[in-house]
Amino acid sequence: MRKFIDLIKLHEAALTPSTLAKHNGKYLSILIQLIGTGAPIQVDPQYRIQFGNAVQLDPAILPQLTHSLSDPATISNTLPKVVKSVDGKIIPWGAIFKGAEFKAGVKAYNTGHVAELFMGASVATKFANVGVDITSEQVIATLTDSQTEIQGKNYKFEWETTITYPEVANKIDSITFLAVVNALSAEAVFKQLATNKFEADLTSVLSSAVRYANESEGVALACQRIRADKENNTVEIISDGSSDNKGTKADLILKIDGAKVNLLSLKTYNTSTLGQISGLSYTALSTWFTTNFDIDISEYEGLLDPALGNDRILKNLLTKIYDEVVYPQVKKMCEEQTPSIEATVVKRFANAAHFYARGTNMEEVEIVKLDDKITTGNYKILRFTDSLYDAMKHLDLEVKYVSTGEFGRTIQIWVKPDPDTNVAKGANKLCQFRTQRTGGYTRNYFESGSMLEALTEVESSVSAPLLPRAKREIEDTPRERR
Repeated sequence: MRKFIDLIKLHEAALTPSTLAKHNGKYLSILIQLIGTGAPIQVDPQYRIQFGNAVQLDPAILPQLTHSLSDPATISNTLPKVVKSVDGKIIPWGAIFKGAEFKAGVKAYNTGHVAELFMGASVATKFANVGVDITSEQVIATLTDSQTEIQGKNYKFEWETTITYPEVANKIDSITFLAVVNALSAEAVFKQLATNKFEADLTSVLSSAVRYANESEGVALACQRIRADKENNTVEIISDGSSDNKGTKADLILKIDGAKVNLLSLKTYNTSTLGQISGLSYTALSTWFTTNFDIDISEYEGLLDPALGNDRILKNLLTKIYDEVVYPQVKKMCEEQTPSIEATVVKRFANAAHFYARGTNMEEVEIVKLDDKITTGNYKILRFTDSLYDAMKHLDLEVKYVSTGEFGRTIQIWVKPDPDTNVAKGANKLCQFRTQRTGGYTRNYFESGSMLEALTEVESSVSAPLLPRAKREIEDTPRERR
């Protein structure tokens, strides 16, 4: 990682013609200023072998860019197909990145991405420290010593070490830590490591990950187990929330001798999203409404025809399907039905929560939410089990509908409080189903409320329920000895 600490600056997203046309040409205007001053422009990681980390663009292109800016409505169509560097290289727009200078005042990283990296490094460091409590400084050392390389839009971190124990002769355990992290967030980590100072939220997340690694019974048992085994063991800590791992919700996987011991999905306190179904395709939206509400939208497939274009599809989705079909049905099923039918609705919501929390494979995933506010670190554990429906089946539900105009709709599910009970603001919110366009892309989010977290939170800071099954897998799985 050390070479990246010195070389890498922050970037956000590709400066494609469509991006440059946004906000009436705001980004194009900034780009024109940067070229005029001779400032270096960030390069997409995929193109750095070809063009280097940054390029200086030829100011000869400024008249053409200025002409495009004169009519913001046609920017994406009037921009040149490519740009040139001052040394004459032809550079495609996809190689030019929108750095921090284009996005002042906005975080240059996703805290959730960094949380996954910190948690993986913390667990790996705990094993390497023979199960003894670790510190944030030790985790930082693990990250600094990791080998890093660019893989498309991500960075891959790899760290390996071996452990010997004084009480066990001729025993060597190997530890491997692998993480795949979004490039934007990874480069923010590089920059902050270079200054030896993390932003406040990342300091808190690191402390929270260290605390979890030190307190988790699941991690402690695994450390004890390999130490007690007289044979050589291999431990793999895989933190990969950036790759396309269809069917799994796990951001971190712990394996001993090839057998999965624990699966973690990592969130931060300020994140309520448990899962999402992306896009405006009929297939995605049909799955979305069927999974959430058991509502069939097949008769409205024509409103989602790709030939209509994304803007028209989104308008049809919000005004025709959400406003006129889905919301009225959800309101009726929650508030105007008999208790027996309401129980069916509650079970449907419980099943949806399982789907988004555990994935299509219904894995036993433990959701760990890391505190990003308290510098000393804190966390909570959520576990979605078959008992969730039993906990929910007596709830009396109501629906609230939120419109964000032409960009989104949200269906909120609330638990009706006892008339004689004072409820803290938001405490009785169960969950919400939110469709939103941001950055030109539409996503459909399932988000937990305070009530759902209260129903699934594990009281103590242990992960013992996963261990008996995992322990049997370890015992039953043949190992290749070194």
